[in-house]
Amino acid sequence: MEAMMAEVFQFDKKPEAPPVRGGFVMTPTAQNILRSIDLAGATWCGITLIAAAPGIGKTDTLHHFRQGRPDAVMFTAVDGGGGPWGVACQLMQLLDMGAPNGRNLMAERQRIGEAIGCDGLLLVDEAQYLVRRNTRGADDWSAFDWLRAMSEEACFSIAFVGDLSLLEISDKRAGLWRRSGQCRRLVVRTIERGDVEAVAAQRGVSDAASVEALYQVSRREGGLGYVETITSHAARLAGGGRIEPKHVLAAIEYLNLHRIGGAHV
Repeated sequence: MEAMMAEVFQFDKKPEAPPVRGGFVMTPTAQNILRSIDLAGATWCGITLIAAAPGIGKTDTLHHFRQGRPDAVMFTAVDGGGGPWGVACQLMQLLDMGAPNGRNLMAERQRIGEAIGCDGLLLVDEAQYLVRRNTRGADDWSAFDWLRAMSEEACFSIAFVGDLSLLEISDKRAGLWRRSGQCRRLVVRTIERGDVEAVAAQRGVSDAASVEALYQVSRREGGLGYVETITSHAARLAGGGRIEPKHVLAAIEYLNLHRIGGAHV
């Protein structure tokens, strides 16, 4: 890498705007996620669970799915907003149903289910936040039971999508874990090389050396977003021409992503 860095590039010292994203890329992992959601959506009261490492494109894939199925309801769980009450508040706000009646959450569950509709599909992003964590006692996983009951009452399907902490469901809610296996449960533990290759190719980078460097950075730093950022800087260095390995490596160094513990990428 040091030999390739002999050429000096001039960078604007002014703060730069965040790089513009190049749009959705159909990576192998995105295809895997879509297959699981498609199967759940095609199954009567189907439930799937997708637990994946951060930065692999879960949320982008959900938005892409909704472009083809705008009737699907998608909501993003938030930290501290778990439990049936928090979920009811979020869903009723999303569906323009006003505030829930805390005295009769069962009736509100039925109303929400009717709004989602028979044969509908609920996409829950950041589903790990459905859990109400308790530092002084047992965590509350009842929001999963509440949504499962809602789906059975109203006959719609659910996709729970979140980080790898969702794997705790196998112990905390064994029945739900088994049921999700019937609709192609998916676990992605790390950034896949094929995903990096797909994103890099879409941005005009395909040589082996550059892809390997991008793969190492994305795995270490935790996400395909780094591939986007690095290739954006590399494209600027290339000045509209072909992006070469020297541009990619210079962008990595400029972003201070080339060293870890004193070692080069």
